Amino acid sequence: MSLRSAGYTVFVALLIFTAVSLVAGSILGQPILLSYVETGSMEPTLEPGDGFVAIPAELAGPIDEGDVIVFEAETIQGGGLTTHRVVGETDRGFVTRGDANPFTDQDDDEPPVREAQVVAVAWQPGGSVLIIPHLGTAIEGTQTVLGTVQRQIASLFGTRTVLGTRGLAYLFFAVALGWYVLGEWRA
Repeated sequence: MSLRSAGYTVFVALLIFTAVSLVAGSILGQPILLSYVETGSMEPTLEPGDGFVAIPAELAGPIDEGDVIVFEAETIQGGGLTTHRVVGETDRGFVTRGDANPFTDQDDDEPPVREAQVVAVAWQPGGSVLIIPHLGTAIEGTQTVLGTVQRQIASLFGTRTVLGTRGLAYLFFAVALGWYVLGEWRA
């Protein structure tokens, strides 16, 4: 195997691994390997649409002041996943704040973040978050394109079966099956 062929194989394997972890994270509702921010609350550390390596909380070890965590918020933007920095700790949990925010989340009705609410910790080699510029922008753009394609196919065939995550799996299976049959037919 040539160096070029090996490099291509590694690239494709990494691409597939990344895609699978992003899809799995989307299905499970928590980041697996990679995540991204949607708002400007973590600027200048993370701009809207920037991605980062997300280590599952179970593997990350103890959480310290200064760590950037992904947690299941109770009140921030109606609940859901939030990425903010730990700025303190009380006996009730972690005190968090977005880097761009002048006040802590707990100043604005969010209770202290319990360890059970933390789903991931941003990887910070050398003390700085490892940033993947525009990862979220690319993911959201891809989701928009896939959604449009799914709606067009659903309209074409007159069925809603191909909509949503399950429908996307059906479409990927159909394309893979077609690719396999075409390859066997050519051989």
